[in-house]
Amino acid sequence: MADIWSVDIDDEAVAWLGLDVPDRSVNTLDRKVMTAFGEVLTSLEADPPKGLVLRSRKDAGFMAGADVKALGELQPDALRELIEEGKALIGRLAALDCPTAAMIHGHCMGGGLEIALACDRRVARADTSIGLPETRLGLIPGLGGVRRLIALIGPAEAMKMMLTGKAANAPQAKSLGLVDEVVEDRHLATAARHALKNGAHRSGALETLKKGAMDTAPGRAVLASQMRRQTADKAPPEHYPAPHRLIDIWEAHGASDKLDAAETEAFLELAATDVSKNLRRVFLLMEDAKSRARLDAEEMRIARVHVTGAGAMGADIASLAALKGFEITIMDMEPDQIGSAMKRAARLFDAKDAQTSPDHRPPQDRFIPDPGGLGVKGADLMIEALPEKLDAKTSLFKDVEPWMKADAIIATNTSSLLLGDIGQALTDPSRLVALHFFNPATKMPLVEVACGEATSDETRKRAMAFAEAIGKIPVACRDSAGFIVNRALTPYLLEAARMMEEGVEPALIDAAAERFGMAQGPVEVADTVGLDIALDVAEQLKKTFPREVGAIPSVIGRTIRKNGTGRKDGQGFYEYEDGDAKKPGVDEDDPDRLDALADRLILPLVNTCAACLREDVAESEEDIDAALIFGAGFAPFRGGPLAYVRRRGVDDVIAALERLKDQHGERFTPDEGLQALKT
Repeated sequence: MADIWSVDIDDEAVAWLGLDVPDRSVNTLDRKVMTAFGEVLTSLEADPPKGLVLRSRKDAGFMAGADVKALGELQPDALRELIEEGKALIGRLAALDCPTAAMIHGHCMGGGLEIALACDRRVARADTSIGLPETRLGLIPGLGGVRRLIALIGPAEAMKMMLTGKAANAPQAKSLGLVDEVVEDRHLATAARHALKNGAHRSGALETLKKGAMDTAPGRAVLASQMRRQTADKAPPEHYPAPHRLIDIWEAHGASDKLDAAETEAFLELAATDVSKNLRRVFLLMEDAKSRARLDAEEMRIARVHVTGAGAMGADIASLAALKGFEITIMDMEPDQIGSAMKRAARLFDAKDAQTSPDHRPPQDRFIPDPGGLGVKGADLMIEALPEKLDAKTSLFKDVEPWMKADAIIATNTSSLLLGDIGQALTDPSRLVALHFFNPATKMPLVEVACGEATSDETRKRAMAFAEAIGKIPVACRDSAGFIVNRALTPYLLEAARMMEEGVEPALIDAAAERFGMAQGPVEVADTVGLDIALDVAEQLKKTFPREVGAIPSVIGRTIRKNGTGRKDGQGFYEYEDGDAKKPGVDEDDPDRLDALADRLILPLVNTCAACLREDVAESEEDIDAALIFGAGFAPFRGGPLAYVRRRGVDDVIAALERLKDQHGERFTPDEGLQALKT
């Protein structure tokens, strides 16, 4: 027990209960942790202290919730036993014969918050992030959190938090009444002591009346109807059943004791679904990618970053790095571009919480305009974000390499050029790597880290660590045309263009893809990427993969000449108003046709992913799935393109490709790599 939970009794007879799960960077809940918690509770029940403060002894945060991997390894009966045991333990914490307070810092998520909710009070450090994200795993809270959160902050705000899975920062949590005080680290213990003297949280009379009105059967019915409509827009019930199941059980039971039993049954039902299994796999893919890339500051050895190219991509990369504590210099031949980049950065800094750098300067002070490019001399990492022109990139690298530190990394943001070609300009190509960000870089989570034959292992590791340090999901890949995402995405986008040439409405094509579960349909994706960029990438890839890419549809070039390149011009395949595509309504009442359109779009994508696996473009099947989910919006609830092939059946996918080949040509030829997925 002592190696997991520690109990320290101070001079005022207050027990300080600390959690530190061995061999884990963060605290998670599993059977060992809960068994040890039960032993602690037995001791506290036998001899209650004057007060109890629950805290974490890890710097990383309070608690990250359940061990997602361990959940997936449990059989249904064992999972039920674990859930019921956990609920009983948290109930015992809530019933302790002394005041209790949770002292929270960093992440307090899922089961961690459910434990904190069982305390009378909660105090939080200013860096706290707190929430119940279970719906993002295809689940709902399972340890009594549904009822306790509703009782604490009311059904409207509680359900919103659980349905979206979004975390609240410390000020938001205070405003909601989720925590009672937000203080700096040096005052946290004092705030916890003070909280013990104030008893349980009590709502004001008006707030209590409002919550009560919402917890009547008629009130719940009205609110539940609104919730279903709003939730279905972003999480259709056929794809993401968990939030809709949560609405059902709350509408049926309110915040009564019956809700706890319904919560358990719903959790167990959802845990057995393919959707939840796939979403948990996606979560583990993300966590694994980040943990494999993570290095400490001494190993990473990157503090100063120089960005060349102050367009939208360069500005966003520089802004992200400054936000996360790095010192940035940004250079462009056009001074106006640098000014625009600074304005773009300021908007991001105002909207996001900045990470404190060692010298405690705000991100604005770390984002330094550098029209002369002098910052490259002291940079640990130089990132080039110029247009996709080989001559421009090689000329830049040839010019700056002599000025750079011997151990500095040289990175390109290329999406289609080969490192082998770019590296010919360098005397030391071992320091060259591709850091391929996706547009918009401030929102898209993936960074492809591509290495050429000459790239050193040290360069790869440091580049991966930098991507992780600025909050991205890094996926390593081999130097190959299009890397992973652009290579797989191009056949998908081109097939949509061919359908348009055949007379299929763009909005119907997008509807078919979105019905399959894609975050955005291929026509709108092409407009968002930019039709000029999509066309350039397709032409580059066709040189290397002529059969895979096929003939490039002429509708792309015609649209560019007639309308523009897409969202950035206000018109491409669609017209745009305030950044939103103006799509006409389409008839979606023919599911068979929509499924056939989706197959024609999706199967070239998964076929190309199988080719990438066969050619060792990526290190693993998991990396390919992660790349397409986080870089291309592939349906998360399907677990990734290769996971989708496995679940659908390799033979069925091959047969469908053969039928499409007979109808539409050689580009649908099943790749030999599909056979490897039968194992």
